[in-house]
Amino acid sequence: MKSPKIIFHIDLNSFFASCEMAEDPELIGKPIAVAHDHPLRKGIILSPNYEARKFGIKTTMLVRDALLLCQELVVIDPDMKLYEQYSQLFYEYLLSITKFVERASIDEAYLDVTDKASTIHPLILAEQIQKDLLEKFKLPVSIGIGPNKFLAKMASDMKKPLGITVLRKREIDQLLWVLPIEDMLGVGKKTAPKLKMLGINTIGDLANFTDVELLKRTIGEVNTLSLREKAWGIDDTFVDYSNDDSVQSISHAHTFDHDLYDPVIIKKTLKVLANAVSYRLQKRQYRALTVGIQIKYADFHQINRSKSLNKPVQNEVDIYSIVEDLFDDLFVTGDLIRLVGVFANRFSQDEGKEKQVSLFDDLTKIEKENEIQKIILGVQNTFGKDTIKFGYYERGKKDKNE
Repeated sequence: MKSPKIIFHIDLNSFFASCEMAEDPELIGKPIAVAHDHPLRKGIILSPNYEARKFGIKTTMLVRDALLLCQELVVIDPDMKLYEQYSQLFYEYLLSITKFVERASIDEAYLDVTDKASTIHPLILAEQIQKDLLEKFKLPVSIGIGPNKFLAKMASDMKKPLGITVLRKREIDQLLWVLPIEDMLGVGKKTAPKLKMLGINTIGDLANFTDVELLKRTIGEVNTLSLREKAWGIDDTFVDYSNDDSVQSISHAHTFDHDLYDPVIIKKTLKVLANAVSYRLQKRQYRALTVGIQIKYADFHQINRSKSLNKPVQNEVDIYSIVEDLFDDLFVTGDLIRLVGVFANRFSQDEGKEKQVSLFDDLTKIEKENEIQKIILGVQNTFGKDTIKFGYYERGKKDKNE
C-alpha cells in the first residue's frame, strides 16, 4: 500500500518586518511596520510585526490610521533587495533538507518530506527546521503539516508566530470545518459574500452544502469543484520542485505608462492578457492546472498569487474568471499599480477529447462557440495573434456610426 504524503507548508512570519529586526536588533520588542512613509501618511502597511499587531495594526492599513492606534509605531521604508536576500537564504536552507521544495512566494514554501519520514519523525523535523531558521537567520516561521498542500497551508495559518500544526483528514470536522468561510484558502473578498448569501458561513457549511447546481451558478463551476473538494480535505496538486529551465510557464505582462488606481482599466488589461495566455495554451494544445496574476505596485513591491485547479483550463473565459477573482481579492482602493501580469503553468496535454455535454446544455450554442474558436485561431495563426482578439464591450458605449 502506498504511503500517504507528508507535506510541510512553511510560512515566514511577518517576513519584511522580521528581516528588518534581523538587521537591526534594537528594533526587537518595538512595534514596527514596513511601509512607505508618505508625507501625508497615505502609505500602506506591508508588514507589521507582532508587537504592532497587538495594537490592531494590520497589513494594507494606511500608515496614518496605524499611527492613531499606536503613536510609538516605527515605520520603516521597504528594502526589497534585502528581503530577496533573506528569501534566498531561506530557500537554500530548505534545499539542504530536501530537494522536494516548491517556492510558493518570497516568504513561503511547500516541502514534500514523505521520503524523509522513514529516518526522522515529521514533528522532530519541523521543530529542527523552525529552530534552525530562527537561530541561523533570525527568521520566525510557522509550519503546517498535512497529507496534501491545501491542508498543510491551512494548518500553518492556525498558529502564528512560531507554530507547528498537524492537520489530518480525519480531523477536518473538528479543526477545519469550524473555521469561517473567509479563512479558507481560495475564498477571498469577492467569493466569501456570495457564499454567505447562500447560508455558507463556515468551511463545514460548504462541505455539506447539497445544492451543487446553485453553487455553480453562484461562484462558477471551476470554483465549485475546487472548493468543495478542498473542504473535504481533498487536494491532488503536487509539490512542484522542478527549478530548471524545463519548467514550462506561459505568461504575459503589461507595464503601464503611469501608475494606475482605476480597477476598471486594470481589469481591461488583465482581460487582454488572459486572452493572450489562452491563445498560446490553445496553440500548443495545453491545459493549465495553475492560473495566477502578478501585480507590481508603484513602490515596486511585487506579489504573485495563483489558484491551483483540480480541472485544467484553457479558454479565455475560465482563465479570466480566475484572474478577476484573484485581482478582486488583492486590490485595495487607492492602490497604485505599475504592472500586471497573467500566467499559467502545470500543463496537461490536450488530447482532443470531446467535451462532455449535459442534457441541459444548448447544443446549438456549443457548436457556434466551437466554430468561432476555430475561425479566430485560424486568423491568428495566419496573420498574427494580435489581428483578432476575444474582447469585451461596455454597455451603453456604441460607435456613433454603427
